[in-house]
Amino acid sequence: MSYKSNKVKWCNYSSEIRSIREQVFIYEYRFSEEQEFDGDDNESEHILVRDPTGKAIATGRLSRDGKISRVAVLMQYRKKEVGKTVINGLLNIAKERGLKKVYFDSLLDEVRKYRNQGFIPIGSVYMEAGIAKQPLMCDIELFKISTTILH
Repeated sequence: MSYKSNKVKWCNYSSEIRSIREQVFIYEYRFSEEQEFDGDDNESEHILVRDPTGKAIATGRLSRDGKISRVAVLMQYRKKEVGKTVINGLLNIAKERGLKKVYFDSLLDEVRKYRNQGFIPIGSVYMEAGIAKQPLMCDIELFKISTTILH
């Protein structure tokens, strides 16, 4: 199946982005609305992925300093390379902006997988909404990720 990803602005697509993130992070993962919508969306660049019918099914954002976050894929699309489509779109944005490195906060039990793909820990483990996370960084050219969700 083919998925279309577009770089979008929060001000124009916030309702679709918000809907996906609410379904994934608020209802499924039980983040609070205040945690999920942290005020960084206006300053970040976003990717919105649609299925062949035009339905918005996934999203993610890239901050000015290269942090990938809020990658959310609707449950029924998770094993269909949609997360990879989001990440590739965000990497293209990072390359357009001349960034050399990107980083994200990995679930602690997935750190080994990402280390094997070239990521290195860049900080201490911390807790967010009861979930242990580890900040990781990687050179964009080495970034080979298969993902479902990054918060």
